[in-house]
Amino acid sequence: MKNILMFKDVKNINFYKVLKFIIPTYLTALFTTLYTIVDGIYVSQYVGTNALAAINIVYPIVNLLTGIAMMFAVGGSSLSSIYLGKNDKTKANQMFQFCIVSSLIIGIIISWVILLYLSDILVFLGATSITLDYCEIYIKIWLFGTIAIMLKEIFVYFIRIDGNPKISFIVSASGGVLNIILDYIFVGKMSLGIFGAGIATILGLILSMILGIIYFIKYSNNIKFKIEKIKLNFLPPCIVNGSSEFINQLAIAITTVVFNKTALTYAGDDGVAAVSIIMYVQFIFLGIYTGYSMGISPLLGYNFGNKNKDVLIKLEKYSYRFFSIIPSVLYIISFIFAPLAVLFFATKGTNVYNLGVMGMRIYSIGYFFSGLSIFTAVRLTSYAKGQYSAVITSLRSFILLILFLKILPLFFDLNGMWMAVPFAEITTFIITLILIFKTKKIPRQI
Repeated sequence: MKNILMFKDVKNINFYKVLKFIIPTYLTALFTTLYTIVDGIYVSQYVGTNALAAINIVYPIVNLLTGIAMMFAVGGSSLSSIYLGKNDKTKANQMFQFCIVSSLIIGIIISWVILLYLSDILVFLGATSITLDYCEIYIKIWLFGTIAIMLKEIFVYFIRIDGNPKISFIVSASGGVLNIILDYIFVGKMSLGIFGAGIATILGLILSMILGIIYFIKYSNNIKFKIEKIKLNFLPPCIVNGSSEFINQLAIAITTVVFNKTALTYAGDDGVAAVSIIMYVQFIFLGIYTGYSMGISPLLGYNFGNKNKDVLIKLEKYSYRFFSIIPSVLYIISFIFAPLAVLFFATKGTNVYNLGVMGMRIYSIGYFFSGLSIFTAVRLTSYAKGQYSAVITSLRSFILLILFLKILPLFFDLNGMWMAVPFAEITTFIITLILIFKTKKIPRQI
């Protein structure tokens, strides 16, 4: 793990070297975001905003599958990183095998159950007579691609902790590039509509999965495809440590349903389309926070396992400086460019466009506060303190958000729905500061 070991001596650390390690991970997050957005742009422009709304309606199912994959990918890779820091390659490899097998078993079972009750589930999620057919077409493709969803996430995260964030980026980006190209061909040229968008996405995931398999067979450093005995006692720590990511995806799924139903109540299908646009655009901004945090996570985990306390303290200082500056920049950008961002999805002057611009400018106030919370959750996961991460994530993404989504629209109508995110982020920010103070001694006590 050459890229990580170069931080062993605190005197050799500078922010440039940290960024050099982090940037590929950030680019991975950004690229994933971009090709998701491209899907939305093609669907909205060539099929219509109702089809775009349908994708948003079924995305809770995608979030559930992704959450399972992320739980094992993040939880397992963080623990493997700590094992590698302790020079225990056997346990690191056993964790890798365990995450692959467990995620596939759980993912396939859940996908099968969803297919059995698909129509009822889609109606519950908010599908109407206008969007139901679009919903069924799109989500069936995702469900049949469950194996690719699981393995792509597992491989991307474990390649990163194997010391190759650049290759992790290449694996993820290759699938993204293929997705964008196929969107152009299937949706733009062949007019395959929402079916074409779904196929393009899954084929991109399959390419990333295949490249990941090739990497671990031929090029990996420490994490290998080996026939190892699967240890069931890995399950509790893996789930606990990855619970933050699972809760985040599950929370997104649940809050998306609440967002959609609230928007449907106050603004009809146009409101759901506006929610879809804002959800797409927020990926870019939150991707900066997530990309940085996930990028530095292997460094924190490895040096925590290796007991390099001075390195950890310095890495944390860099991170807190980063999150004291970037949030203000992101909010200003999102406020100024809200009309341009929404224009990619909706025609200027339409009801969807107006709702999207108004909503984005209120919603994005939350960017001031979400960055530190996201980093703190990832930081604690890197130290095998996933229970604290789960508290932060469940508050900002689920408990508080649902609470404010239920209360604020009663007083402020549709504006109350957009205000729910800033209120949830501000409240979580305060609790995050308390947890930072409570856990600040972790690097000094190892």
